[in-house]
Amino acid sequence: MSLREEIWEAVRPQVQDSRLAAASENQDVSEVCQKVAKELISGYEARELSTTGRHLSEEDVEWMWDQVSALLGAGPMERFLRRKDVENIYVFGPNHAVLGLVGGRQEHVMEPVFQNEDDMIRYISHLAVTHGQTGRRFDQSAPLLDLRLRSGERIFAAMAVCGTPFLTIRCHRHQVIRLEDLVESGSLSEQAADFLRAAVKPPAPSNVLVCGALGSGKTTLLRALLAEVGPSEIVCTLEQTFELFLEQSHPLTFSVETREANSDGSGEITMEELAKRSLRSGADRVIVGELRGSEAATFLSACGTGSDGSMATIHASSSRQALSRLVRYCLSSGIAGVQSALVQEAAEVIHLVVHLRGDPRTGFRGVNAITEVLGSEGDRFETHDIFGRRQRGGPLELLGRPRNPEVIERVEEAGLDMSDWSENAGGGG
Repeated sequence: MSLREEIWEAVRPQVQDSRLAAASENQDVSEVCQKVAKELISGYEARELSTTGRHLSEEDVEWMWDQVSALLGAGPMERFLRRKDVENIYVFGPNHAVLGLVGGRQEHVMEPVFQNEDDMIRYISHLAVTHGQTGRRFDQSAPLLDLRLRSGERIFAAMAVCGTPFLTIRCHRHQVIRLEDLVESGSLSEQAADFLRAAVKPPAPSNVLVCGALGSGKTTLLRALLAEVGPSEIVCTLEQTFELFLEQSHPLTFSVETREANSDGSGEITMEELAKRSLRSGADRVIVGELRGSEAATFLSACGTGSDGSMATIHASSSRQALSRLVRYCLSSGIAGVQSALVQEAAEVIHLVVHLRGDPRTGFRGVNAITEVLGSEGDRFETHDIFGRRQRGGPLELLGRPRNPEVIERVEEAGLDMSDWSENAGGGG
């Protein structure tokens, strides 16, 4: 072990202790830790010089301060987090990392990220204790970690239950995005963007369900749709993890997220509880970042009790599957009623379903279909595709004019003129 590594091994735990102490006393953590590190490094170097004659070179000193900076920031991940083109970081053990970049591209990190598995576990444990909104454990007794960092990134980590430690960091870039940006990137056609804009704008916005697979662009589209919210509307957003950041562009936003139980098992706040309480907030719209379970029943209730323009995302491979999954989530909540009655209720209050699809070969993500809900028959939804891609990778085309009188009325009230829309053979179900 080199001199700089020996000194750093001695200095690091003391700097970590200083960080925790400074944070608990609301002191400037960076200033305190840098002062402590400077004194410790100088002291250890002076001792080595007097006893062994060894000393640190300028390169060694620079390396030491890089370690201090990494300790105060996000360590070995800091260089990746600073890159604006990085959306996700996947670390498969100490020697293999993959960066998920903007546009769906990937970049493989060719050098080891950590010294060994123990070093990787220590790093994740350090993040869990010092960088989260609340302190978490990551060890043999708590081998799974789900945590949001103070800087906004979401991390998931695992050890012991898998062959090698695993770490994922999701980086939420808080840029404002509009429908025009999606048209420019090819995710939407201009005609489809005009339709969606009219569908979600006041004075009579539609209730919209956005669906697709993981990484298909659901949250991005939801952000673009929310950019059309009227400036005087009060919006409540409910999320497992903050990703929408609507308050940055819309001041009248009440944003809440779920919270896991702390180390003693208390303090948990579930999405179902957030959803139920949101109905008392008086918001004009209720936005759910992702429907995963029983909160779907509360979302359906919000759509049917005056919160026009409510929106949510859901994992599904088609518009029809999204509607079926919505009903299944409602049934899982334990509410009384048969499936056909829930289908009928959903068909009455959900106006549009937008399905997105990603192509891992090219990195393209875009809207695959815009479907209106016409009604129901028994436990089956009746739908009609207004826009769609006739083949994978093809353009988003108008398949048929809207047929639901309520949808037509809402978009026309928002100023959309569909008089020159040609009628083509459309999809339905």
